[in-house]
Amino acid sequence: MPLKYRIVLKKDMSKGAAKGAQLYYGQVRSMEKTRFKKLCKLVSGYCTAKPGEVELVIDGLIYVLCMLLESGNVIQMGEFGNFRMVAGSKGSETLKGFDPALFKKARIVFTPGAMLRQLIADTSYDRLDPFADPEEKGGAEDDRPVIE
Repeated sequence: MPLKYRIVLKKDMSKGAAKGAQLYYGQVRSMEKTRFKKLCKLVSGYCTAKPGEVELVIDGLIYVLCMLLESGNVIQMGEFGNFRMVAGSKGSETLKGFDPALFKKARIVFTPGAMLRQLIADTSYDRLDPFADPEEKGGAEDDRPVIE
């Protein structure tokens, strides 16, 4: 199923752009949010586990992921992908001058596996709404009925 997008007019952020220049950009829009309970119910329809069992397993998975990531492990989850913790730091002029306080905020990096990389490669796009071109003469047509 294609991703939905809108076209928006924004400041031109390209190198060497003139001051005040603008360009049209595509902006992908999420159509709805799937709640955790609904996700568990959908997964249970795919297998023999009940929604509560799926929720229990996912909660356990999150607990174990946190524990292993905190220990510095890379977590491999098959075709789903890998999780790992990374953190950059500010520099120190001397080896003895380096302090762990120089580390910036740590973050979790997710690298998609084969199945998700294929999903990304096969992505298509559908325009969510027509965009009236302000450069066209007459602008967009009005499809509302005329009341006399």
